Amino acid sequence: VAWEGAIKRGEPVALSQNVMMSPVSDVMATGLPPMTEDEQDDARCKSLGLLPAFLIIPRVIGFLIAWAIAHFGSNVKYVQRIAALSASDIGYLAIGAVVFSFLVALLNMYPTIYKNQVFSDKAGNLRANMQVFKINAPQQQYPYVVLEDEGTVGEYNRANRSLHHFSENAAGFVLCFLVAGMVFPLPVMVIVCIFAFARIAHQIGYAERGYGGHAFGFVLAMLCTVTMEMLVLLIAIGALGGWQF
Repeated sequence: VAWEGAIKRGEPVALSQNVMMSPVSDVMATGLPPMTEDEQDDARCKSLGLLPAFLIIPRVIGFLIAWAIAHFGSNVKYVQRIAALSASDIGYLAIGAVVFSFLVALLNMYPTIYKNQVFSDKAGNLRANMQVFKINAPQQQYPYVVLEDEGTVGEYNRANRSLHHFSENAAGFVLCFLVAGMVFPLPVMVIVCIFAFARIAHQIGYAERGYGGHAFGFVLAMLCTVTMEMLVLLIAIGALGGWQF
């Protein structure tokens, strides 16, 4: 194949009308935003500091929303349902669901420690890349391979990135809404509807407006997720501890 021979000879390779790959000799030509070692160290420290905050603060807010739903909603019915389910040790199932949901969140947040050392906050649409690939040509060093981020192809890539983001986070949400629905059926239905709206807004915003355009959908979907998780935690507390909100 012509392009394979060109790579072996160290010649530039035209991948499309607007993409050219050629051997690189410095970090500015790696195809990634340039970052100094100091900037990478700062990004790592910042990410390590923010990771607990991103995991804890939303859940505090979610707990307050969940408590308000349980306290100001059909409180008597909720308490009665939890009492009826307690005989089946539902509290332990609820704890397991909360732990699993938190695990999903942690596994999704942890890679940001490294992501921020590769793509700075100013990297824009490049931050949509979930992986960075290389041309396996030992004789030459070529730019890393990243997603196209311009035009219709860029919109297509970002729309699919949003789909992957949903898939990455859906398991915990689904598990929690199945458990929470046994006690809080109406609130759970409303939260699921808001979550669906948020995910649609996330995908359209990401595809049409690029990085940052998904922020509204991201935040709203996250609030739905942590609220659902905290409703399950309330079930665990009520079933095992007898707390009646």
